[in-house]
Parts: sequence; structure tokens; C-alpha cells
Amino acid sequence: MEMKNCPYCGKSGNLYLTVYSRRYNRCIACDLIYRRTLESYGDAVATYREGYFDRYSGEQLAGQRVRLHDHILELITGNQGTGRLLDVGTGCGFFLVAAQRRQWEVKGVEPSIQSVEVARRKNGLDVFAGTLQEYAENSQFDVITFINVLEHSIWPWQEIDRAKELLRPGGLIYLRFPNGFLHSRINLLAHRYRLANWTRRFLIFHKHSFTTRYIRRLLSDRGFIQATILNSPPSEGDPYELFPDPSFATYVKRLIYVIAKCTETISCRRLLLGTSLEVTALKPN
Repeated sequence: MEMKNCPYCGKSGNLYLTVYSRRYNRCIACDLIYRRTLESYGDAVATYREGYFDRYSGEQLAGQRVRLHDHILELITGNQGTGRLLDVGTGCGFFLVAAQRRQWEVKGVEPSIQSVEVARRKNGLDVFAGTLQEYAENSQFDVITFINVLEHSIWPWQEIDRAKELLRPGGLIYLRFPNGFLHSRINLLAHRYRLANWTRRFLIFHKHSFTTRYIRRLLSDRGFIQATILNSPPSEGDPYELFPDPSFATYVKRLIYVIAKCTETISCRRLLLGTSLEVTALKPN
């Protein structure tokens, strides 16, 4: 389907950048960066149901998100204590295993059939095989997490709506996603200086790319309060073999993160230059 106007707010969007052959517009009103051509919702779900595991599970199975998971759990536990946690796009379930060790009561939602099998058989988890829109349970959760998930969704605002329904009053939502501002600016500069063929393998663009302005608008429109946006720590290693050595990749990621956190502090959180961002917000009581 072709989308010239913003799929979120309906305002006009201008062609902003091109990655490989994919064209992205940027909305002049809400600041969403969105692909101009998207497959149907059913086709998108089918892609993740059948093809996700072979392409993306290596990072999880190799334990390269362990430190990241620990960081997220420290953050949400510091905000909420422990309670009932729902992880959306839970993959093979290693985040939920770490949460269980910290006394969280956990459930997951995951469309990838093979990932659900690993989560259930290897990790003994309660994971629903499907999407959040298909998840029929109506029990209330203290925390709902989207870790590198929302940018893959055709209609991410519908995922936030459903999450709000499932959160108890005062419950916390956690989002992690690639920094749309940083990746898009690097892409634009790379095209200007004819470096796009080298830089684009380091940049992340999925169905949507989120800036801080858009995320604040999205959460505010959905009634969430006390939204906090920060640079997120990176995962470990080099699952997509972008660097000559995995340990060098980890060093580069950590260096970028340290620089981003320093900039974040100096600018009083106004300038966020990390490769990924993390957001917490509360459902009102």
C-alpha cells in the first residue's frame, strides 16, 4: 500500500530519505518517519511468523543481550518493584527468564512459531503464539515491554492502545527502538558525501523510524504521563558481522554509548545521540 500522507496523523509527509530502494517520508506535523510503501498487516505478520527466527534469533541465542536485559530490569524494577510483566515480541524468551530470576511473574507474546517453541520448551515460559492484537487475555499487568519491536509494526499506535488496555492504572510501559534522528541524519550526510554504500549497513530502518518528538506525541495522545526518553545501552557482540571482530564491535558500541550519555547529561536530555533510545511512561491512576 502506498502512503503519501502520514499514516498516524494524516498530515502531509515529504520524501525524507532512501535506504536501498525503500523510500521514507517524514511527517511535517507529528515527525513520524514512515515507509511510503508497506505490505498488508497479514503479510507483515506472516513474515515474522515464518522468517524471523532464522534471520534474527542469533543475537538472543548467543547471549548478546544479557547485559541489556539486566539494565532494563533494573530500570523497570526501580520504577515499579516487581509484579506482573508482559513482554511483546519476546523472541526466545531470555528476557523473561532474567525477569523470573528477579521474582517477576511473566508472560510473553510472540508471532514467530520457532521462537515460541524455544521459549516454551527450553525456557518453560508462558508465551502466546501470535500478535498483541490477537492476544485475548484481559488480565492486568504492572509492566509491558516492547524491546526492539514497535518499529516493526504496521500500525504501532494500535500496539500502544492495546498495551494501555492491558496495563493496570499506574502501570509502566517500556519501549526500546533505534534512534530515528541519529540514523536518518547519518544516512542523509552519507548520501551528501557519497558514503552511503559504506554507512548503510550500520543503519537501522524498519517499517517506521521514531524520533523523540514523535514518541512524546504518540504517548501523550494515548494518555500516558511522565514519559522519560534516554539513550539505551547497546547489546554485546556483532550478530550481523558488521565489524572484523566481535570484541571490537562491543568496544565501538560502548564508546558510542559513553559519548551519547555524556551529551545527554550536558544537554539536560535535550540531545540524544545513542544508536538506540529507551522510553518509560505511566498509565494514569
